Amino acid sequence: MKKQMIVSALFAVLLLVSSVATASDRFAFVTSEGDNNLSVVDLNTEKVVKTLPTGKTPHALVFTVNGKGYVNNRGSKELTVVDGNKFEVAKTIALPAISMLVALSPDGKTLAVAYKDALKVSFIDTATDEITKTIPIGKEPEGVFKGAMMRHPYWSKDGDFVFASDDVNNNIVEIAAKTGEIKAIIPLPGPNHYLHPSKDGSLLYAVNEAEKGGRTSVTVIDNGTDKVVKDIPIPLESGEQGTLHHGEFTRDGKYFFVCNEGGRTVAIIDTSKLEVVKTIRTGMGAGHPAMTKDGKYIFVIQHKDNTVTVIDVEKQEVVKNISVGTGKKQAHASYFTPDGKFFYMVNAEDNRIIEIDTAKMEVVSKIPVGKSSMFFGIKEGGEFPATE
Repeated sequence: MKKQMIVSALFAVLLLVSSVATASDRFAFVTSEGDNNLSVVDLNTEKVVKTLPTGKTPHALVFTVNGKGYVNNRGSKELTVVDGNKFEVAKTIALPAISMLVALSPDGKTLAVAYKDALKVSFIDTATDEITKTIPIGKEPEGVFKGAMMRHPYWSKDGDFVFASDDVNNNIVEIAAKTGEIKAIIPLPGPNHYLHPSKDGSLLYAVNEAEKGGRTSVTVIDNGTDKVVKDIPIPLESGEQGTLHHGEFTRDGKYFFVCNEGGRTVAIIDTSKLEVVKTIRTGMGAGHPAMTKDGKYIFVIQHKDNTVTVIDVEKQEVVKNISVGTGKKQAHASYFTPDGKFFYMVNAEDNRIIEIDTAKMEVVSKIPVGKSSMFFGIKEGGEFPATE
């Protein structure tokens, strides 16, 4: 009897150790532009565990490593601060204008805020949640400006500089983060959407939107001299509009895949030649490419289609189009689990967060979320890794 009790106890301990070793909390914080809130979704149970109120039209979301989250609201002059550990709204920060997008410094100590209706960049101390300075970056239009005046702010890898897109005057403005001094103004052929650093950090690839004459391009900038090295025109198929969105480098840095949200193609740039060597047809509104953990595939989220396109990086060709529902509007964020086995994205029109098995390249789950959910952040095993 005593021997049997010992065996049972050992078995129970083994079960406990096994469960501790394999269990991992995984939560998605999903912003809903239609419901003006933030849903906390337990991705293990596939249930919404809490809904937090935000400002009007919450869009992007960034987390510090300790779990403080910042939600930018595109319908009001405020940021919503959330406690990602307690699943609570912590406070609201009043802003001088309506935020377009936000970016966290590499050390997590400063948040840069770019504005939709003003050519300014604000810096927020994440310890105190106070705005330390707001820097004008260009001449604002006298009349009504159609569209957003700015897009993504981008931090240098060392955290010393913030690059902001002045889409009124078609410039990239480089700001010294500590002093607020403008270090450089780099002219572009059109409005910029995002900056991607090359693998060695020596170059910045400015992914541009629509330019004069219906063209679009990627402008390559020397990160040391702030000079344009080359403007690479992106070929368009018949009927496509040139509206580049985001890109992705291969693991070895030899190629840069850039998405045209204005059409259905992904252009591949040879980084040694600085020229387009191939274009790949994907779905409508090709927007956000995300590299798998092993570097073999790129998953492309379309913003005007109901598919995720999988590209074989080495062969430079589409291997599968994964249907993710019936809605044709997809959200901007995506996430690979640390083991690379699953990929998460949001079908914003179907109001579902989608889980894809990366080996099978199939949808394995569709979890209900709020209306017009356009972004999400992740808490994985108690940590807050960056979302693509």
